[in-house]
Amino acid sequence: MENYKKLLDKQGYAIVPVENMDLLNKIRMSFIEKLNIPKQAKKNINTVREEIAKMSKAEINRSMIDLLKLTNLSEIIINSFPLLIKYLCGKELFIQRRATMIMNVPGEGQSKQWPHYELMSGISPFTFVIWAPLHDLEEKSGVYYINQKESLQIMKKEEAAGLVNGPTVLNMMSDYDPIPLKFGEAIIFNPFVLHGNINFESKLARVACNVRFQSFTKPLLQKNSDYLKYFEIN
Repeated sequence: MENYKKLLDKQGYAIVPVENMDLLNKIRMSFIEKLNIPKQAKKNINTVREEIAKMSKAEINRSMIDLLKLTNLSEIIINSFPLLIKYLCGKELFIQRRATMIMNVPGEGQSKQWPHYELMSGISPFTFVIWAPLHDLEEKSGVYYINQKESLQIMKKEEAAGLVNGPTVLNMMSDYDPIPLKFGEAIIFNPFVLHGNINFESKLARVACNVRFQSFTKPLLQKNSDYLKYFEIN
């Protein structure tokens, strides 16, 4: 845990192993069951991803609404990393009330996400984010992260110019490669780290889940209990 803490303090993010794979597999199976795809296709995660890649935006939106039925997703993700989270934040937490399931389909204008950092949406500076794919990521199909030192330099430059996500940020997308991850690995990062993704060329959709959390002893600032809720990790 100390090694991950050093990485988080130095570069703002770290690749970590999932501690409870039974729970991550449960998330993946629950996700698959909620999708309106042929029953036969649900037997293999890559076949599932292929079916998602064929969906229209309206079909993806309907699936995202159905996924809201996974009301305990935040707790399951948190309990997948109990030792790491307790080491960083203690047992008493504020956690995101509804964790996020993400489905990105390949193709121009579909998979790209502009660089951003969590503080932009009012997240407390004491918050961490865990992002975990539900399958192995193909080369250059994940998310890129810009180390904390460089991210802060960019933010200061933008602040001096009175900008948020100005040309400096928006033009940097092609300069970074996404971090490869296997199913069973995750990225944990702090809210000062710029991150995003480029258009990826895989024929399969990318599926991941993420959740935000912080110590119960730290202030929430702009976010409140409509967004976060109390949780005690075992």
